[in-house]
Amino acid sequence: MLLHPNDELRPLANAAVIETDDDDHGTYWTPAVPMTLREAHSNLISQLPPRLGFHRIRLMTACAYDVATGSPVGYFEIALDPDNARACGVFRTIFEGEDITSKPVWFPCENDAEPAVEKVFQMTQADGWVL
Repeated sequence: MLLHPNDELRPLANAAVIETDDDDHGTYWTPAVPMTLREAHSNLISQLPPRLGFHRIRLMTACAYDVATGSPVGYFEIALDPDNARACGVFRTIFEGEDITSKPVWFPCENDAEPAVEKVFQMTQADGWVL
């Protein structure tokens, strides 16, 4: 770095903070697509009340990726319950060779997968599962 003769070196504590571009950090995902009961993680399936019957619940999944590297980080899995205007969702990933999910959470939701994926993303981001 070149200094002008009148410039003084500043201690690191007084250095200007340069904001980094947040566009190179975080998580993005594909549009949600249907998945079968067989494909869904057992932690999500265990949350579904048997009295509702699976024929009315739509199971959806979206692949999640790291923005910085483009590497896959897991899946958002959603169970949409249109009769009760709610959804249950989890984030699913492989950690140390084990197929695990975040805590399944029910929340109000219209019968639309994209806002449901966004809601699960926000909850799992707050819990530290994704960036």
